[in-house]
Amino acid sequence: MEGEKMITEKLAHFVAETGVGDIPEGALKVARMGITDCIGVTFPGSLEPLGKIMRDYAKKMGGVAESSIIGSNIKTSPYLAALANGTMGHALDYDDMGGFGHPSVALAPAVLAIGESIGASGKDILAAYVIGFEVAVCLCGPLMESHYTRGWHSTDNFGTLGAAAAVAWLLKLNVHQVRMALGIAASLAGGLRQNFGTMTKPLHAGQAAANGIQAALLAQAGFTADENIIETPLGFTRVFGHGEEVDWAKASEGLGKTLNITAPNFSGIAIKPYPACGGTHGGIDASIFLKNEYELQSDDIAEVELGTSPFLPQVLIHHRPKTGLEGKFSLEYTVARALHSGEVKLRHLTDEGVNEPPIKGLIERMKWVEKYPMPSLGQQREGLGATSVTVKLKDGKEYSHEVSISKGLPQKPLTSDEFNEKYKDCASTVLSKDGVEKSLDMLSNLAGVKNVRELMETVTKK
Repeated sequence: MEGEKMITEKLAHFVAETGVGDIPEGALKVARMGITDCIGVTFPGSLEPLGKIMRDYAKKMGGVAESSIIGSNIKTSPYLAALANGTMGHALDYDDMGGFGHPSVALAPAVLAIGESIGASGKDILAAYVIGFEVAVCLCGPLMESHYTRGWHSTDNFGTLGAAAAVAWLLKLNVHQVRMALGIAASLAGGLRQNFGTMTKPLHAGQAAANGIQAALLAQAGFTADENIIETPLGFTRVFGHGEEVDWAKASEGLGKTLNITAPNFSGIAIKPYPACGGTHGGIDASIFLKNEYELQSDDIAEVELGTSPFLPQVLIHHRPKTGLEGKFSLEYTVARALHSGEVKLRHLTDEGVNEPPIKGLIERMKWVEKYPMPSLGQQREGLGATSVTVKLKDGKEYSHEVSISKGLPQKPLTSDEFNEKYKDCASTVLSKDGVEKSLDMLSNLAGVKNVRELMETVTKK
């Protein structure tokens, strides 16, 4: 249509021209949940081996001490703080999911690091998160299926552009500068799913946040890039969408009008009750139900049948996990753990836990069956489709349970008490009891915080 903006320009106008007052309270509330949960899971993530590596790396690389590394007394550059916090936040795969993958670990570390650097208000941080979420989801919508199945990690690829947009909004970049930031970010995006189950998977989140900062700061300084990077022949759509033809006018028709973060057909983000890939959660729920309902003992189980769509095996790639990290991407392990222990907690996702003889023995008695059709893109975003667990006992009895909406999804959210307890449980791994309460109080009223530096004081060690 003559006069209609191309998608890169349209996104840039959305970022540059949306004000705080244009974002409804409901969207800010979802952003607060995402940021709170992200900070919470970063605490235990900081205690993982990769946490020490990231802190040591940040200290070695140096930088102006403007932004805090969560759970430590280290201040460094916004880029390095975002890199460390995003990586640690995704270390346990306990962070939220929705939109374009794992939104908060890509967006929250970026807006917090830049926000602390410039002294932004809590409400501005929340608004920037929403802006970044909307840009990333707009891009993700028509590209996600082919993108993901070919091995790209969407949290990194779309998250980098979302983080760039969020930071550009905080820095008040104009339309031209936002286009440059998106162009730079597109060349920095990456992340391969083969690295799931290694330290590099969470690095994808950290680099999305950090590269978003780098792109926006370079654009602010006058650095150039292609101004139509999304739709240009050798640009983002062609490379990450693998040659798909996208009707961007249709894909972006709701941009700035209906927010995806609160849309009825999308429903925001999911807060995880279990520290493993979201694709395992239906199986975990089903297994916990079966164990409790029928008082199952793992030694009495002859066989377990895992019924899924063809999509889940593409995500849960570790069928015989050897490490705790691999266990997070193993339906076999998480179901075995739930059937054996009746729960799946942080302490179970360790190298020792994965290799317990009773668990390994139960895994050997499992088989996958293709029971459901390939889920739609919307279903993939909202929980990766249905999962059934059928347990056949040695005495001939058989029990089965199916879960299509797992706990924590927007359709079955955690209660406020469960949400707060998850934060407290995570934060208490690093902070004192008073520190946990103080930080949670401030996060609960983030929209009223005048300077985000006040918040960051509560989530770092003195």
